[in-house]
Amino acid sequence: MSVHDHPAVKKSNWRGFTLQLFLITILPLTFLLLVVAFGSQALHHEAMRSLVGDRDLRTVRAASSSIERELIHLIGTIQVIARQMGDQPDFSSIRLTPVEIASTFEGGIALYTQNGDLIRASTTGMDWAAIPAMFPDPFMTPAPNDSMPVFSNLITPPGTTQSYIFLATQTESGILLLGAFSPKRLIEITVGDLANFGQITILVISPKETKGDFDVLYRAGPTKMDEYVQSHPGINEALNGESGINYYQGSEGEHVVAFTSIHPVRWGLVIEEAWEDIASPYLISTQSAPLVLAPVFILAIFTIWFGARRIVTPLQKLEKQAAGLARGDFDVIRQQVGGIEEIRNLQFELIDMAEKLKAAQQSLRSYIGAITAGVENERRSLARELHDDTIQALIALNQRIQLISIHSPEAQKSSLSELRSLVQQAMTNLRRMIRGLRPIYLEDLGVVASLEMLVQEMGQTANIPIAYKVRGQERVMDAQKAMSVYRIVQESLNNVIRHAEAKHAWVELDFTDSEIFVQIRDDGKGFIVPASSAEFPEKGHFGLLGLQERAEIINAELKILSAPGQGTIITLQVK
Repeated sequence: MSVHDHPAVKKSNWRGFTLQLFLITILPLTFLLLVVAFGSQALHHEAMRSLVGDRDLRTVRAASSSIERELIHLIGTIQVIARQMGDQPDFSSIRLTPVEIASTFEGGIALYTQNGDLIRASTTGMDWAAIPAMFPDPFMTPAPNDSMPVFSNLITPPGTTQSYIFLATQTESGILLLGAFSPKRLIEITVGDLANFGQITILVISPKETKGDFDVLYRAGPTKMDEYVQSHPGINEALNGESGINYYQGSEGEHVVAFTSIHPVRWGLVIEEAWEDIASPYLISTQSAPLVLAPVFILAIFTIWFGARRIVTPLQKLEKQAAGLARGDFDVIRQQVGGIEEIRNLQFELIDMAEKLKAAQQSLRSYIGAITAGVENERRSLARELHDDTIQALIALNQRIQLISIHSPEAQKSSLSELRSLVQQAMTNLRRMIRGLRPIYLEDLGVVASLEMLVQEMGQTANIPIAYKVRGQERVMDAQKAMSVYRIVQESLNNVIRHAEAKHAWVELDFTDSEIFVQIRDDGKGFIVPASSAEFPEKGHFGLLGLQERAEIINAELKILSAPGQGTIITLQVK
């Protein structure tokens, strides 16, 4: 079937895309758009988190300053009370009312001797006598009257569930004055409103005497914070007196942590929030804007998939079929590869070309067959003429020389004998030439016997051992196949003798029920076999080309295996 036998293909103005178009334009452009879009989103993301971090750092520092002012107010209040007491061991000289004292020191105040004995307390809601053992610092070393008051750690006195921090100072008479205040209440009054603003979580901590341990003085806010783990971002830094911001990935997204220390105490203040929560809907929508490029990217991927499926894959299949066509397989090109219109048209053209090439090859094979048959006929005629005329003349000449030598003088017999030997040698050479031109035993004795005689004669002439082996029951072949097999073996052995430099050669025939296998092999120097029979003339292997052509004439399969230094194997499969 030629391309003209197929239904007419509708012509279209639309031309198929190529893979270069996908890789050079569509894919790079889409990739560039994605890089620009998501790159700008990343920059926007970074700018937003930096903005939130700077805001939280200013917030935590402002909150720390507010707490510090309250602590300074506590220090000032207890110093005022100490000065008002003078050298009195009671509270009678204090001008502050109990309500004013309770508004600052909600746990009350108490007086102690330097030995830690309780003198007097303003309240009875806690066990004041147990406090010196829990807060021994001001009782251990007497301090000057003008020294700064001392803050305790977070203490929960016996008899109460309320936790307090105690502030200690010394009066003029050397009596220790302690005031108890709730850090939670102080911090909540000062910065508690921050917890109600957005999604901020506030944490205030104070160090314990044990290194690496701390108390949570205050915590408020929605964020789940590992406030009891010192490795949580910001906690360790705040306890070390540092101030700054940090980021970490939490279960609810990325969190920004701002931290600072609180003076004059060694407290730490940490503010944390998921910064995306404070972004306005407009900013969130701008972050989602690059998603509109997703359809573009999907379209580009689909276009590439379409190109790969409809162009690249069919072209790859067509390439393999063309390679098979180059090897002489004319049927492989008929398998449809599909694809776009141009590829289908190209395949139809290749099919048409393959049919024309196959027809030309058939014509050439017929022509070669006719030439070969003509050559064989000429050989047969020449062999017949040489046998009927030349050989007979030489026989007659030999007999005349023999008769002459009988009646000739002794002096001439030597010359006549020499002349007779030359005639006999000419007859022998001429008979060998006749057998080469026309194997006279092929038609009468068959292929097996004819090849056996050929192997023996060529082995003796070339002085190379040639083994001959037959397996199976001999089958009668037609004259053309028998002659082709004979000539292929003859030419193969000639190549072994002339070119292989072999020490041994083997000829084997294997008869099966349906096929005949002929193998000629040697242990010579071998050679590199061309990939295709079309390359035989280019490499100078004209003898191999003749073998291939003789095999094709009888529809036999010829295989040549060889490698440098590994000899040569020629296999002929005749059906």
